[in-house]
Amino acid sequence: MKIKICIAFMLGFIVIGSLCGCGTSTNKMESSHEELDVDYTTNDDGTYTYDDNIYKYKLEVSGIEGESQVTFIVLTNDIETSFEDVSYSLKKAEMSTGIPEFVILGWYNANEN
Repeated sequence: MKIKICIAFMLGFIVIGSLCGCGTSTNKMESSHEELDVDYTTNDDGTYTYDDNIYKYKLEVSGIEGESQVTFIVLTNDIETSFEDVSYSLKKAEMSTGIPEFVILGWYNANEN
């Protein structure tokens, strides 16, 4: 009789534990990555060439876009290039005939599910 009561208590604790969230978490970070088809060259002096233009830096700039953390990978000559600069340039519809401030090589974002 005591064994049946102990087994019932153990099963009760297992059920309560699983309902209270004990166990593995289902939240995980999912990341999506998009590498754009940008043909650039890394030069011997550590600079980068794209479309006959030379850029000093290859940066990753991050920020919040909507509800996601987004990181852009860019070539630039301005070490101070920010996420806001890149994000704003994607939103404005302006054509330029000069040398681009930066070239977007790709991006990735992380969403928590």
